[in-house]
Amino acid sequence: MVARLLALFKIRNILSDAAAVHRLALVPILDPINGGRFHILSGHIPVRNRVNGRDMRIVSIGAVIGQAQVISSGEKQWIVNHRIDLRTFNEIY
Repeated sequence: MVARLLALFKIRNILSDAAAVHRLALVPILDPINGGRFHILSGHIPVRNRVNGRDMRIVSIGAVIGQAQVISSGEKQWIVNHRIDLRTFNEIY
């Protein structure tokens, strides 16, 4: 699952004796284009906003398993650069 990070925050339950703190992230989920297959020329995975509009999620920061660069490639579309290296960075910017 690919998502863009919008915000990090924490919530504390002050009414509880334990006063548990939850560290959370607000993310919109992105859907893969073309079945999640790599783009032939660039080797990147193209993604877009969810079509059904139910894309916003609040998830535990612990659920985030990795990072990637999500680069805008048009109206509500991005490519996922899962291998951040100098050559790819120079091609994009």
